[in-house]
Amino acid sequence: MSAGSTPTRLRWGLPDALIAWIVGIVAAVIAAAPFIGSNGTIPDDREVTATLVLLAVQNFAIIGSLLYIARARGLGSLRRDFGFAFEVPDLVWVLGGVALAVIAGILVVPITELAGLKDSSQEVVNTFERSAGLAQKIAVCIGVVLVAPVAEELLFRGVLLRSLVRRTAPVVAVFVSALVFAVVHVIGDLGTGYYVPAFLLLGLVSGWRAVVTGRIGQSIALHAGFNLLAAIQIVT
Repeated sequence: MSAGSTPTRLRWGLPDALIAWIVGIVAAVIAAAPFIGSNGTIPDDREVTATLVLLAVQNFAIIGSLLYIARARGLGSLRRDFGFAFEVPDLVWVLGGVALAVIAGILVVPITELAGLKDSSQEVVNTFERSAGLAQKIAVCIGVVLVAPVAEELLFRGVLLRSLVRRTAPVVAVFVSALVFAVVHVIGDLGTGYYVPAFLLLGLVSGWRAVVTGRIGQSIALHAGFNLLAAIQIVT
């Protein structure tokens, strides 16, 4: 099934992308409750464990909600509804994701230099660099390189992009979905707003491959490769 096809049985669309994202946020907030101390924040000694739990809960909640949406309002599976199909040759695109991460890093250098953000990075990376043990670092790397790309590509290239393609030209759909993807990634950590161009680049290339192939296997591989450098940074 191509990204632009519109089977008559499909009853999911743009609102379902928003619903799945909200479900992930709510699930993460609920999961955070046991870790919050008396002062309303997560103590330093619980921060690493809490981050691991929240990452897992949020991503699996998104995947679970999309599976429910597919069965209740679509064709019944992540593959048929959202193009969740992976082929061995798609692994080559992991290298493409690494290349995109390098290019993105170069693109944001002028921004970080002008704004004095040279040492900035996303908070999850800072957290694990500071205090995580090796087992915890490996666990978060699995989440960052495997689980998060699957959940996020299902959400942004599986649901959002396909919903937009039904309503507008593929080029517009790819750009809008990539922009939403970029903004969502920094909305919870405005200090990393300078990285929007990097996320936008990943979203554009991933969206392009999803439209061309009609599935998100290459998009997942690109996303995994893009996150791989951050994972290596965490472990080392």
